[in-house]
Amino acid sequence: MARPVTITDEQILEAARAVFLEDGIGASTVEIARRAGVSEGSIFRRFPTKDALFRAAIKPPAVPSWVRELDALAGQGDMRENLTRIAREILRFAQQRMPLVMLAWGHKPAAPPEGRAAAAEEEEPPVVRDGRRLAAFLRREVERGRLRPCEVDMVARLLLGACISVVQDAVLRKQPLTPEESDRFAADLVATLWEGIAPPLP
Repeated sequence: MARPVTITDEQILEAARAVFLEDGIGASTVEIARRAGVSEGSIFRRFPTKDALFRAAIKPPAVPSWVRELDALAGQGDMRENLTRIAREILRFAQQRMPLVMLAWGHKPAAPPEGRAAAAEEEEPPVVRDGRRLAAFLRREVERGRLRPCEVDMVARLLLGACISVVQDAVLRKQPLTPEESDRFAADLVATLWEGIAPPLP
């Protein structure tokens, strides 16, 4: 007897993201189930309410793909090329996440259960957390002499903020950045920052 196909939570969440982005917060769980290839009951066995499904679908990853690359790039290769690569990856990640973030801004979540309200208020916003990780990476590169001593927190804010801003603008205009536009923006952004952070000549 063949084993039943197992659908992962992530497959359900992928379908939910697509349907929520197409139809908004009022999206049908019947349509989400159809896209995921499961029954509507299967969804509610894993996510007790539609609000819980929505919150799980829009929740960002604990460690974005571009943040995972920082350790591999630390101390390796050409610093300017590394920063350009990081900027491109931030742009790619932001283009995936920004529509979900903007959808979440328009959603008034159900009141959290007792005891979770305080925890929710204390949770660090992902962009703040990831900015600290980027600043830590830059600080290590300054210590290695691969960057000029600088205000690494400011440089991280400029790099991350510029990438998020250009993606947000593209989403609002409903004109996603092409890969060529992303590459050009990343190179131009790093070229501008490089003037102030390039290591001194030997």
